[in-house]
Amino acid sequence: MKQHAIFKNMLVFIIPVVLFFLCFFLFKAPRVSADSGDLNTMKNYESVLIREGDTLTSLSEQYAGDRSHFSSQEYMTAIISLNNLSSEYIEAGNYLLLPNYI
Repeated sequence: MKQHAIFKNMLVFIIPVVLFFLCFFLFKAPRVSADSGDLNTMKNYESVLIREGDTLTSLSEQYAGDRSHFSSQEYMTAIISLNNLSSEYIEAGNYLLLPNYI
């Protein structure tokens, strides 16, 4: 019976402490919304004509600084993802979507 009373007293102490920390982290955690200017959120995109000699590397190097805060390699990965490309091969005469993060 004495052990039961000790366990009950421990619960009376532990439960409020746990609830305090849960409330603290739930209500004090910083909130980030899509409208807060997140640098990794695509704002829009532009369609560009692929010209003879263009490569994904050359296009990402050309446009990464103007359209994102990414490195050219990260921007190229974003282009591949946006266009659902299965390789880095692109063909002149086709159009490619370039994401804009700024």
